[in-house]
Amino acid sequence: MKTAATAQPVRSAADLHAAATVVDGSTVIELSNAHLDRIRRGGVTAVNHTVTRPYADTVTALREVNRCRRWIDAHPDEVLLALTVDDIHRAKAEGKEAVILGPQDTEMIGGDLDLLGTFHDLGVRILQLTYQRQNLLGAGCGEDTDSGLTHRGRAFVKAMNELGVLVDVSHSGERTGLDAMDASDKPVVVTHAFCDALSPHIRAKSDGYLRRLAEQGGVMGITTLSGFLYHPEDPSRRPDLTRFVEHVCRVVEVAGVDHVAVATDYDETWTEEMRIAQLKSIAQANSKEHQNLLGDFGWEERRAIGMDDAADFPNITEALLAGGFSPEDVIKILGGNWLRVYGEAWKPAAR
Repeated sequence: MKTAATAQPVRSAADLHAAATVVDGSTVIELSNAHLDRIRRGGVTAVNHTVTRPYADTVTALREVNRCRRWIDAHPDEVLLALTVDDIHRAKAEGKEAVILGPQDTEMIGGDLDLLGTFHDLGVRILQLTYQRQNLLGAGCGEDTDSGLTHRGRAFVKAMNELGVLVDVSHSGERTGLDAMDASDKPVVVTHAFCDALSPHIRAKSDGYLRRLAEQGGVMGITTLSGFLYHPEDPSRRPDLTRFVEHVCRVVEVAGVDHVAVATDYDETWTEEMRIAQLKSIAQANSKEHQNLLGDFGWEERRAIGMDDAADFPNITEALLAGGFSPEDVIKILGGNWLRVYGEAWKPAAR
């Protein structure tokens, strides 16, 4: 169900895209000039960057954060570190990319709240509680049993609220995610996922989950990966952006247009060789935690038709308009909803 457009001057898709503050809710960026070129051509203002690899130890995570910070420092005319929503607005005004540091795991922190404060001081503003497997805070979606958020997990969520770090439950088990919503005083987000009602999967979110997310004020970013937007009746059919819009529409029908956004879930550093190695590892592990998350699509088909990389972001605007969304709602979906929830969770800039 789309919301009706109000009477206003008609704007082209290109003009609307240029006016929007476009946010990729979850991605792994390549620290390179090629990345900057893709972002510029795609009209993207901000990205939530998975700055540390899942399951990294503390020292490795600190090194990865440092590497990203040094890259940002080396490109002051093109990139800035996003610590507040004002930083994202400034990036839009200055034609820069705002990089949000958003690890997808807490294992490098464990339950050490002092370390959580350290990572916040280094710029982390979004943090996923679990990645697939059980940790000290709760269960990942790859576990057969999800006993929910632990006592330590509840204290951790409260500390995130106090520091101003947005709670992400994308790869968490359903009960753990729902418990996090109950424990958090601030909105909780699913930075990158999709709808179980359309494409059943351990990473997908149920309608009931989406309703609770909306009640709590959160947002879910819809991915544009083929293996997640797959058609159950024809799993080998590569999805396109029409299929992406179908998932957006499902969230709107269940939770409302204020609770859906975009998150490509693209890893720009991934190679075909890494993909082959991953598939071999999955075959050897033969466990739910390590199951093939991205389906059986070939390397060139791993992303939805029309969205090969960040340079194709304007195609999302065109697809949303073609799907019947009003310009106002397109602005929300492209980035406005992310900005709202960031503003509610993060601390404002010191005056």
